[in-house]
Amino acid sequence: MNNGKIRELTLRRLLDDNFAGSKLFRDLAESLEDASLKDYFQSLASRRSQFAIELGEEILYYTGKKAPASSSSSSSSSSSSYTVRKRTGLYGESRNKCIKNALRAKKLSLQKYQEALCRIYEGSCREVLIRHKAYLENCVFELKALKSLLKYRDQIEDQQNEMSSHL
Repeated sequence: MNNGKIRELTLRRLLDDNFAGSKLFRDLAESLEDASLKDYFQSLASRRSQFAIELGEEILYYTGKKAPASSSSSSSSSSSSYTVRKRTGLYGESRNKCIKNALRAKKLSLQKYQEALCRIYEGSCREVLIRHKAYLENCVFELKALKSLLKYRDQIEDQQNEMSSHL
């Protein structure tokens, strides 16, 4: 397989991954009651949609073929593992569970971007991939921090509730 085909297949896999990630984050946002977390997850969804658009432009530039407008291409079944997990009942689950699912999805995407960077050595798409990967790394850090903060907040609330029940 030549370099052009490898680049195209790799970019298409990432395109599908970004569409699936965007859908996951929109679904997570819908399942949350906390307005600030909803906004955060909607922002993540929007950013992943933007990544998909950028990857579609790269595919068009390198191949002359327009990329699909959604993850309905033939490889979507293997790359949209997020949506399968979502359908198992995320609605109504706690914010901590949503953050764990988001963190897992970001880590999987980060791994896919790393694999793509091992296959694509040159061109403007490599720069796009590096930028996307840096964003994903930052998101993993943010989600870990958010998870820790919420855990700490829950502990404080539990202590306050316990103290008030003794009064």
